[in-house]
Amino acid sequence: MFEECLEVFNKVFKSEQQKEDAIISTYMPAEGTYIIVDRNENLKVVNIVLDRKTKKINKSSMYFRDICFYDYYSKLISMDKPIKNKMIHSNSYLSFAVKKENIIKRKLTEDIIEEYYKILENPLKHKYGKLKEASKIYEDFEQKNGTVDLEFLRKNKAWIKQNIFNLNELVEVDMAKKDYLKIFFETDSKEYIKEAQRYIYLNIYNKNKYNIDIKNKVYGVPNNNYGMNDKKPFLSIKTRKIPTGYLLNHEEVLLQKQFFDYLMNLASAGKNNVYIDTIGKEINCYNDKDERKNNEIVQSGYYLRLKKGTELEIQVQDNIVDYRNKLATYFEFKDIAGIKFKNIADYNNNYKEYTTRIGLGKLINNVFFSKFLINNYFVDASDISINDSILRRSIITYRDLIFDWVYKGIDNNFAEAVEKFSIDLIKNSVLNDNKIRGVLQLNLRWSLREYFKQNKGGDKMADIVADLRKSMKEKILNKNEVIMPVNDREYYYGIGQLMAYFISLSRANKKTQSMINPVINAKTDRIIKDRLLQLYKKYNYDMLTNNYRVKNLYAMILGYKSEDKIDQEMILFGYMDNNLIYTKEEK
Repeated sequence: MFEECLEVFNKVFKSEQQKEDAIISTYMPAEGTYIIVDRNENLKVVNIVLDRKTKKINKSSMYFRDICFYDYYSKLISMDKPIKNKMIHSNSYLSFAVKKENIIKRKLTEDIIEEYYKILENPLKHKYGKLKEASKIYEDFEQKNGTVDLEFLRKNKAWIKQNIFNLNELVEVDMAKKDYLKIFFETDSKEYIKEAQRYIYLNIYNKNKYNIDIKNKVYGVPNNNYGMNDKKPFLSIKTRKIPTGYLLNHEEVLLQKQFFDYLMNLASAGKNNVYIDTIGKEINCYNDKDERKNNEIVQSGYYLRLKKGTELEIQVQDNIVDYRNKLATYFEFKDIAGIKFKNIADYNNNYKEYTTRIGLGKLINNVFFSKFLINNYFVDASDISINDSILRRSIITYRDLIFDWVYKGIDNNFAEAVEKFSIDLIKNSVLNDNKIRGVLQLNLRWSLREYFKQNKGGDKMADIVADLRKSMKEKILNKNEVIMPVNDREYYYGIGQLMAYFISLSRANKKTQSMINPVINAKTDRIIKDRLLQLYKKYNYDMLTNNYRVKNLYAMILGYKSEDKIDQEMILFGYMDNNLIYTKEEK
């Protein structure tokens, strides 16, 4: 899989310069104070601050690209591979990176600084000489690229030792902030790349002891996406002569590093959805809120879901075929129930057309899951901090299936899943006294049902609802006789209407929707009738003997027997709909 991704990466960014430009242009420096010491020892200071809301940093400084370049070529491959001490996060004598708190608390000492530069003066002698595999790599590198510029190194070391503990005498630096201080010594860009490579070539493999030489080419275990650990012997493949899963030569492992650096930059910028088209040779990346190209198609390739941590984390990887963000036919969110609310701002703004999976996914997140779904797609179940147990359970149960439909185009029983979780969430909204959300959810449930069943025949929900309401209104308002329900839909709609009427008679200071629980959760028709009888006895003191509407409705329910499964959907609709018992007389 990664071999194909690397092939596309290599195709999109053909030259080394294009790869560098792609990485530097997307690079996100960590928060902190960045100081460039020019050749005349003048200081250029830039403070990098992350906006917590937008997750973006200010790039307005004229030195911003220089900082990105210097920082990228000065960083460690991982904190497990420092030059000497993990306190210093840079990789060459051209830079010096440290956390400010280590300077303030004097954890950083002159001895640590001395050791850092001592190794950089002669890496082979002071660090890699005793390691056969590493020493060979370094000797080859030094033979091609030359030795370290000792004069420049000692000049930079002297500047650091003289100024690092009293920088505020030269320039104003907020040392109290818990972020980085990074110092770069200005020189030719080729020198930065060369000194970075001096470090990278020796540390790019996971462990040099697994390196082997084949026809004068070094092959080893890549540091990205793979690991070998002496404390974890199960990572070794004991049945092979070479215990590693695979080996890469130097060109391949460098390309893989560049690819992972590029992905890390995307994750840092919040571009955590990456589509790699292996046929079209394209890489497209988006954050969860980005508007996408409507005509985007991934003929065949891979989807990667990224997360930035101490290192790049690929949370999801999946093959995708013929992925289209644009829906085959547009989805229309309609007010099918037709239940009107007065003075509710933006209520009607929800009802409109949606043309993409991403747009529909956001609607599902907002209406069904109260905007909690997107932020909890990949949160460990034990860490989801939602007090509503029904909402929390629905997210945990269905988030993978919804994510696959929205982001990968996998239709794996998605319509059936909507039918299951939507009814639970509608019931939950009703029980939490949120009728407005409940009606929105019911309309979205019905709109999605119509969308997925289009061209399959059958009546539309809008027609069913209109006919149902009209029929029940005629029966309830009939002064001459009781007319029985013609089907279960009318019967269960009537139950919801009667429950709403009974609750309206309650004189409690605080009326709670939980009164409907026994009816919604009833397993049999008999239990429903028993519960309605209890409520009738409780509130009939407030019912006039000539109220023919209540008599008609209650008689319809008592005289009808359903043998099928309880229709919770119609009970909820009848309960939330405008109550027909209170319909004004038409003159």
